[in-house]
Amino acid sequence: MNIKEFFAQEGEIIDSALDKFLPENAEPEIITKAMRYSIFAGGKRLRPILLLSTYRATGGKWINKILPSACAVEMIHTYSLIHDDLPAMDNDDFRRGKPSCHKMFGEAIAILAGDALFAKSFEVLQKTKVSAEKIWKVNKMISSAVGTDGIIGGQVMDIISTSDNKDKKLLKYIHSHKTGKFISVCMVIGTILADAYKDEVNSIKRIGDLLGFAFQIVDDILDVKSTKKTMGKSVRKDAVKKKLTYPAVYGLEKSRKKTLQLLEKTKAIFHNELKHRDTIKLENIAEFIVNRAY
Repeated sequence: MNIKEFFAQEGEIIDSALDKFLPENAEPEIITKAMRYSIFAGGKRLRPILLLSTYRATGGKWINKILPSACAVEMIHTYSLIHDDLPAMDNDDFRRGKPSCHKMFGEAIAILAGDALFAKSFEVLQKTKVSAEKIWKVNKMISSAVGTDGIIGGQVMDIISTSDNKDKKLLKYIHSHKTGKFISVCMVIGTILADAYKDEVNSIKRIGDLLGFAFQIVDDILDVKSTKKTMGKSVRKDAVKKKLTYPAVYGLEKSRKKTLQLLEKTKAIFHNELKHRDTIKLENIAEFIVNRAY
């Protein structure tokens, strides 16, 4: 499988649905423009693609029915990026190779655009064509993954911590909450919407936890090694801000070794616990997460 072609094909499906959920003519015009600017600024669509791919891998057959859930997680992800770029947070002027939302529309509109995408995500989530019980489950999982037990909790500790204190336990907490938990939940949601068996849900959760953790470590590595042109955003910010990152605590070589170990663990779960399922696309996505250059 050509991973870039696969991401492009899946991205078209997701973008088409996002376009319908966020119509250009919605009022107020300025906030709609800001929301659409950030949503359609590019990006891998990794989280919704993980959701759709896990859904297919664990028996799901009706992609159109669950597209609202995929769009909802992308809206939440984009909201988090808009807020992450703000001067009070990471203070980044670029995202995905374009000016950040606050550079285009000002801080106030950027904050509100993020808030609006977050609110819209739960409205769109309700359009998923499954039972009310499943919607309730998915809603509960997403809410937990983005709140103080997830993204926000991780962001808080990321902001108030520095590499002066090389606390390994705290580092793991930041990575697993700021990034890992939401990636893992996107995969688990796929299994729930597909009516997967309980043991499959548990296996996918463990894979999601490993890949979410690996994703953030790779992000840390790329901040040190990559370029602004490749990443589409500023690099080498973590060292300047004394961020508590894997390279800051363990160095680049050990950080890279850790990502490969996490990948091997995911492969073992795929091959030993999910061998009755066609997980090749998920395995290729896992390879991409660990070996990506952007």
